[in-house]
Amino acid sequence: MKVRVGNLSRETKSRPEPLIIRARINGGEPEPIRVLRSTKEPELGQIFRGVPTRFGTNLFQKTLRVVSVSEEGEINVFHCTTDVTEFR
Repeated sequence: MKVRVGNLSRETKSRPEPLIIRARINGGEPEPIRVLRSTKEPELGQIFRGVPTRFGTNLFQKTLRVVSVSEEGEINVFHCTTDVTEFR
């Protein structure tokens, strides 16, 4: 799709689909989390930024660290903590 602005024309960039994972944060119930600034699932020990999908805005984003990964049914559930100060 081309957009014309004055005499300039440029291609519009299409946004990639957001990466949504299931995560337990600090031992709570698993909930869908939209991963920010990443196109692949986080790995064990990785620190990433995410926001629960129940919020329509990034205002409530959290910095999370993956502690472990389990499989519940056929879905990977990431066990995360908001304590990112040290790796245990």
